[in-house]
Amino acid sequence: MKKFIFLLISILLITTSCSGNELKGTKPPIPDVEIDSEKIPVVRGGYCWYECADTATIPELVQGKEPLIVSKNSKITITFNYEPEPNQISITRMKKGEEKVYNQSLKVPSEQGVYYYKISARWDYDDLEADSSYAFVIEVK
Repeated sequence: MKKFIFLLISILLITTSCSGNELKGTKPPIPDVEIDSEKIPVVRGGYCWYECADTATIPELVQGKEPLIVSKNSKITITFNYEPEPNQISITRMKKGEEKVYNQSLKVPSEQGVYYYKISARWDYDDLEADSSYAFVIEVK
């Protein structure tokens, strides 16, 4: 019900908008994620962007994708090549085999293992509201 109300409000705000911020395309943009200048494959998850779509959980979204092997403590760079840029981004990290969820800075952990990442992006301006989640998987060796 919350998503339906959010969708209704979003559509109303978008259709009555007079200013420059507007959603382009039929789905949210997929960000570029790089670790040590290596591009990481990213999968779009659930979103509200003109319409709302739900998807599987983050580990299930990237199931079957081969994790990219990365170095410990490497910097993670997330870039949205889209205007307007999201004004809120959060990162969540989950380690394979654990239920624990970490609020993650943009740095690869120092402990070896397979890690799942969720990026949550939100576009929240006076005349625009939208959000999207994304997932990627890495392996630290």
